[in-house]
Amino acid sequence: MRMHRGNAEPLNCGRSPMLLLVGWAALLALAVVGGLGVPAYAQTIRIKLFDGRNGRPMARSCINLWVGHGRVAASVIVTDKEGVASLRLATRAAEANTEHWPSACTKRLEGREPVFKYANSVRINVGYVVCVPRGSNYSWLALMNFPTKKIFQSGIVTPNACGKARASPKPGEIILFVRPLTLWEKLKE
Repeated sequence: MRMHRGNAEPLNCGRSPMLLLVGWAALLALAVVGGLGVPAYAQTIRIKLFDGRNGRPMARSCINLWVGHGRVAASVIVTDKEGVASLRLATRAAEANTEHWPSACTKRLEGREPVFKYANSVRINVGYVVCVPRGSNYSWLALMNFPTKKIFQSGIVTPNACGKARASPKPGEIILFVRPLTLWEKLKE
């Protein structure tokens, strides 16, 4: 409230009790939504692809991804020269730009950042062998499923059974250690 000099009466600044109540209710709603782990705006996920044998970035590599379970065909994003590809998740479907996003890997995708509607998981497949410990029936075509909440809270790094390279994720990052397929693996699949 503002006071005029010399006047002990408070000025009415046009704020009604109902307006204040609505304002507090909106603030409370934002706090509840934030507490559920659902972002109130678009958030970026950075996927980093590294060669597990030597730690070098896998530049200009294609990553197939699915956000949630609504889309059958994969969306494709391409890593830059540092081995990083980005995507954004938005809370409003109107912000998404992936309805006609290419499902084929082309150079024109490099540096482009798709926006998806927020979902509880992100599934990824890459054209490499992921360096996780695995059994004899492992397929390099397998999908990796990552919970969105964990990606934004702490980040995710996959184990590296291909070499000594290690990394520490930051919130909003997925770090994958991979290696190229051997000739036998290419023939087998």
